[in-house]
Amino acid sequence: MERLIKEQYIPLTSRPLGEHHSLCQVLTASRGLLNLGVFGTGSRKGGALRALIQPFSLCFGELHFDPVRKLWRLMEGQSLEIRDSFHLYLNKYYAALFWTDLIRKSHAAGGDKTFFQLTLDYFRDLDSRETSEIPGIVLVFLAHFLELEGILPDRNQCARCGAPAPVSKALCYTPQGQIICRRCRLEALPVLSLPARTFLNQKRGGLSHEDLQGVKAYLMGILSTVFSASMNQDALSMIFGNPDSIPGNSHFH
Repeated sequence: MERLIKEQYIPLTSRPLGEHHSLCQVLTASRGLLNLGVFGTGSRKGGALRALIQPFSLCFGELHFDPVRKLWRLMEGQSLEIRDSFHLYLNKYYAALFWTDLIRKSHAAGGDKTFFQLTLDYFRDLDSRETSEIPGIVLVFLAHFLELEGILPDRNQCARCGAPAPVSKALCYTPQGQIICRRCRLEALPVLSLPARTFLNQKRGGLSHEDLQGVKAYLMGILSTVFSASMNQDALSMIFGNPDSIPGNSHFH
């Protein structure tokens, strides 16, 4: 096993390790999720170290595996990007937590390098875009993730009979996200609107609030089926509700 690596990482969570140290869970480019010991963060001179474990930031570090403690240790590092806006807006913060939960439940997509870049792009977009754009960003990247994992169902044909799906109509789908045509539908099913289908196909474009909620229901249904991933309704409201209507959304510290 290689005991010394130098690469970029994204801190996700941090908790105390003894009185003056921290145990941080990080996403790395080549090894997926790692538990990283960072020693000295609680000391008077630990400010520089604390910058290397700020959640959702981008850092570069020299990581050494301690075979005695069976723990990776941060030997030295550099903070490359800091996500200050996540502490100012609730929907950005909860969107970041949502992705962190997804990383854990999917085991970081098996340590795939493409997933590391997808996560980095996701946090960058959350940080740089307007709060009103956050719901669409979450859904676009969630669709990319499900495609990367190979679990986003084909929306071009009926899952039961194989008939081509009409290109200009709303379609019914099962809780697992499989498209069902009119002839094969035997029960009441939710509907994916045409704008929602276009959004999923193109991974971009604006949606009305109603269509946005439709895409959310479609993707979250698939996600909960595969990973048992769920969030409380208050958290989802923070992400997918109207940011301007959320009390304190621009004053979260």
